[in-house]
Amino acid sequence: MVGIPMPGVDLIKIFEGSRLEAYPDPKTGGEPITIGWGSTRDRQGRPFKLGDRITQQEADALLMDQIIRSYLPPQSRIPAWDRMNDNQRGAILSFAYNLGAHFYGANGFETLSRVLRNQEWNNIEAALILYRNPGSRVEEGLLRRRLSEANVFLAGTPGVSLSAAGQRYLAGGRTADPNSHLSREAQAYLANRPRITSGATPSSPLPAAPGSRLLRLATPPLQGPDVQQVQTALGRWGFNLVPDGVFGPATQRAVEQFQRNQGLTADGVVGSQTWAALQRQPTAPSVPPPSPPPIAPPPSPPSRRTLRLTQPFTTGPNVRELQQALARSGVALAVDGVFGPGTERAVRLFQSSRGLAPDGVVGPRTWAMLQGAATPPPPTSGGRTLRLTHPFTTGPDVRALQQALTRSGFAVAADGIFGPGTERAVRQFQTSRRLVADGIVGAQTRARLGL
Repeated sequence: MVGIPMPGVDLIKIFEGSRLEAYPDPKTGGEPITIGWGSTRDRQGRPFKLGDRITQQEADALLMDQIIRSYLPPQSRIPAWDRMNDNQRGAILSFAYNLGAHFYGANGFETLSRVLRNQEWNNIEAALILYRNPGSRVEEGLLRRRLSEANVFLAGTPGVSLSAAGQRYLAGGRTADPNSHLSREAQAYLANRPRITSGATPSSPLPAAPGSRLLRLATPPLQGPDVQQVQTALGRWGFNLVPDGVFGPATQRAVEQFQRNQGLTADGVVGSQTWAALQRQPTAPSVPPPSPPPIAPPPSPPSRRTLRLTQPFTTGPNVRELQQALARSGVALAVDGVFGPGTERAVRLFQSSRGLAPDGVVGPRTWAMLQGAATPPPPTSGGRTLRLTHPFTTGPDVRALQQALTRSGFAVAADGIFGPGTERAVRQFQTSRRLVADGIVGAQTRARLGL
């Protein structure tokens, strides 16, 4: 039998919470009496009673014992269980701990059971969020848990990632709506949530060798190592692209421009001809160098509008002007005239560095700050590289890292101690963002976290 998937233990601890004195079950107001991380019986099988107390070490031991005895064995019925990695098994363990060890194949769990049985990993997010108790007062909390489980599951799944709507929800704040039990952000996510696709086949890693499939802009975007290699090749030819393995609008525009420069049909599709041209060694920059920045910041025209992340993405000269100003301030991003998630992250980074509320919205104050942002701000004292050490690294920057990881959907206790749980969360985050998953928080990981 496979071992305990620790990413699942981390999720359970974040969402269950620990209480060291026995309390009535919140649903019934009575039995079963609960203690620790949701345990209802001691290690001898005796039910807890009101007035019982345990230590934190006893609570942790009870949780692990309960997982080993009651929750892991039933999951072995899932056909792919032994072939799943720890992230995938951990996400399902958290789901089972919340909704029942024997959920697989049971009435009411037909959709998720089918997705797991057929290994339809492209449907895992859409399947998990079905089990959020819609219309109840706990719907929002369960939605966040289901999305966190999907995020952890997909962080270990090649070629599939959490939807853009899911990433925005996990990373954003919560705005109460007096007319709904759900926040405005939850309502926005549910309006754009992924749906179960029919006729899905078992998922497998996308082809790694460029040229084995046509690459083009699609919905959902094509992802994989072949896309990343195309983006890296475009970078050698002078295009300012982040090689994130996602074929989005910026990649399509770079492909089209490259094709024009090479005398090919500028259709934005990477076929055999385009890939062969990309393989050649560039003899000169294919993209003209950027023009030098103006001597003085441009005046603020009356027509300059408030910019934010929207669906569909906002485009136009105002967005390009914003991206150019961000680049002058020292924040790296593609200047493509499209206000996508990368631009929103860059705005948040800039706002944080200037003491503004990092809401990602470019209003009058952010525009005004950008006008004077000709040079990058000096480095802050909180920029040290963080990694797992003995003794553990501690401090407010570790706590800020842990909070940023939790906001990104990788739940970890914000205790200011860089221990094994924090390292696992860092590796999961790095994998989900296609960074080197070394568990070390350097400049690149810090920037992607918005720190």
